[in-house]
Amino acid sequence: MKTTITLIVLLLAMICKLDAQQLQQPLEDFPMSNRGYALLKSGEVIEGRIINSNSTRGITKMSLEDMSGTKHKINAEEIFEFAIAMNDAVRLQYIMERGSSVKKLLSKDHPTAKPKDFIIFRNTSVNGQKELLLQLLNPDFDEVFEVFYDPFARKTTSLEGEYIRWTGDKHRAFFISKNGGPLMKVKKGNYKKAFEVLFGDCPQVLSDVRKPKLEDLGKHILLYQNYCTLN
Repeated sequence: MKTTITLIVLLLAMICKLDAQQLQQPLEDFPMSNRGYALLKSGEVIEGRIINSNSTRGITKMSLEDMSGTKHKINAEEIFEFAIAMNDAVRLQYIMERGSSVKKLLSKDHPTAKPKDFIIFRNTSVNGQKELLLQLLNPDFDEVFEVFYDPFARKTTSLEGEYIRWTGDKHRAFFISKNGGPLMKVKKGNYKKAFEVLFGDCPQVLSDVRKPKLEDLGKHILLYQNYCTLN
């Protein structure tokens, strides 16, 4: 009996771990929540009400009102991480964005996991240009690889039929940083080549994955961490 219970506990732990390794669904629009915190590069944490933000393609500046009522205007260059609290409006936002096109509903390429507590944005730079905050899609397993939503990707197709409108989407491309290095743009069309660059220093991953697919990116990161990351 004790052995059976132990096996069940181990199985549940494995399922939870696998679930935690799923990439989160990116939001195309700014999250509909006014609560969050900013972790500055100085180590200071400012928590409170989000007043506004500049977030056309990545967040470049924001304003927060802390618990004492003091207002802070902060540029992306000052911020290491910006977290926006989940609420019912954001949960509905995720559902609406996922169902905004037939293509998103049917495609396996699109991440579907939802944040539990906070949506995380982290400081980075695209092509060495101005610093901005991009949504981090793997905050639970970002020890080696940081996977960011690419807000620069354009909608790809638009095909209109008699009864249904098929639209393109932005969720086929990601920016990936390995060990804090420069961002690499990864998309379905170049994933085989990108896979070799990202995971080529881990022979076990290369031998286990014969036909890499973008939809399995989270699993590939998990394999890398299990095989080639020192504990």
